[in-house]
Amino acid sequence: MRLLFTDESFLVAGTPKPGIPFLAHSDAVLVDPANRYLYFISCIKGRTASPATWRTYADHLYDFFCFLEENDLSWRQVGKTHLAGWRDGMLARGLKRSTCNSRIRTVAAFFTWSKRTGLIDEVPFDYESISVSKPRGFLAHVDASGNKVQANELTLPSTTPLPKFLSLRQAVAFIEALSPARTQLVAWLMLLCGLRREEAARLDIRVLPSPAGHDPAKMIKMTLDPSLTPTKGSRERWVNLPYPLAGKLHDYLMLERPAFAKRFKKKYGQHTTKLFLTQFGEELSLDGLDDQFQKASKASGIKCNPHMLRHTFAVHELARMAGKPSTNALLWVRDRLGHSSISTTQIYLKAADLVDHAEMDGYVAEMLKAMGGKASE
Repeated sequence: MRLLFTDESFLVAGTPKPGIPFLAHSDAVLVDPANRYLYFISCIKGRTASPATWRTYADHLYDFFCFLEENDLSWRQVGKTHLAGWRDGMLARGLKRSTCNSRIRTVAAFFTWSKRTGLIDEVPFDYESISVSKPRGFLAHVDASGNKVQANELTLPSTTPLPKFLSLRQAVAFIEALSPARTQLVAWLMLLCGLRREEAARLDIRVLPSPAGHDPAKMIKMTLDPSLTPTKGSRERWVNLPYPLAGKLHDYLMLERPAFAKRFKKKYGQHTTKLFLTQFGEELSLDGLDDQFQKASKASGIKCNPHMLRHTFAVHELARMAGKPSTNALLWVRDRLGHSSISTTQIYLKAADLVDHAEMDGYVAEMLKAMGGKASE
């Protein structure tokens, strides 16, 4: 089984559509039903417009169809016993229960779509009613379900672990171990603004505000336009950009980037509007960024991946905003992170209770001091 992706030559309604995933058997025969579903996810369904989402669906289906191929099974012959065997095999490989459940839900969605489109008559699983806990008072006035939800009977009971985050001292020490300096700027965007890995690495110069004319003591609003900078679900949002960080980004834009941009233009015959470029004139790759984080983890002795810096922002920002009575801290952090549901943001509540609240007094100022700038409010 192979997982492949379309290139610029693949057209949808006359428009190039690169990055659409598709599966092929070991003998190069295309896996038609899975590919039809992945096409639906990538090109038709409006709520799954992100290439990262396409990749997630494809990875899950790839694992399932590998199981079918290895066991000489047709997807139409699959029953509950087969699905349970696939699930148990994932557990035996050391996958987390939450990962297993996510893959089961994707495959269930594939079978549900197949039934809806007439490819099969029945789906090979059932749903059962289970009780779930909710935070006290959470939408209690509109909850008529009695905390009951329908769950796929194949899914496993699991708990949501606390998000992994760093103390402020750890975060600073880790960022200082990153190299080159450009990667430190990417990391500061995640730590101080809550940007996702792809949002920071692929930030567009057209959304970057100039610090000129702004009060150095104030935050600068930066709007993430999804038509320019990749955001999850293509949702627009704004974040607070500290003035000193805006200044350092502007310095990079004006002083370092031009030489790299010339190399990009020479290679590809066109300009790029991505802010961060390598010394070889390439746009940053997410794999390269991950590699730099791994090297810094070894050098600093502080294990950290890009998403941990976003977690660190969320936890400390939630703790900081909780001290402001006029602000709904949870809603504030939800909007800065770009979550579609407040339930996603709630994972940070318990983690915020673990933060040393003495650290919260002027923590942004301490971060900016470590970065080499003055505080912004």
